[in-house]
Amino acid sequence: MSGETEHPALEELSARLLEEERAYAEVLAAVDALSGFELPAEAAPELREQLARLNSLWKAPEPPKSGGLGGALRRRAWDALAPALEQQTAFNAALVQLLNARLEQADRLHARLRELASALVRYAQRVQPLVDARARVGTALATTRSELVLDSFGRQLESHARRLDGLAALRERLERLAAEVEALRSSR
Repeated sequence: MSGETEHPALEELSARLLEEERAYAEVLAAVDALSGFELPAEAAPELREQLARLNSLWKAPEPPKSGGLGGALRRRAWDALAPALEQQTAFNAALVQLLNARLEQADRLHARLRELASALVRYAQRVQPLVDARARVGTALATTRSELVLDSFGRQLESHARRLDGLAALRERLERLAAEVEALRSSR
């Protein structure tokens, strides 16, 4: 459209379109940047090592097996502490199981969130081409409809032109007949 000026309404629509396209590109870039987040398991791989260490440390130590007077004293002390150690061992086991389950669920959740963010980016990337394709189809349909209307008008013009040509030929014939009739009257 070099040298041609756009209609003011079209200029306003074009400016709005550019504004919306910039805003869409900004949102798409922001969503794309957010979708590439690092999962906690990736950001802190030492968590797995700590969990493995915790899984091996939760058990209570074995009771002493030594003999003699010192061994008897150690066994008595062990027997006195055994209920507290058993309770602590049960607590440790429950806590380790809870941490293992929680970490597994968190890993699944984080992986799912990453998939969701990736799907959202793919969706957002498809919105604009879809809208563009619909607009092109709409424009093509409007053009086709316009061409059909123009073709119909063209056929009507041709039909009217043929009628006009027929009327002009009829007029010429009537004028000739009128001239002949006039000539016959004057010859009498």
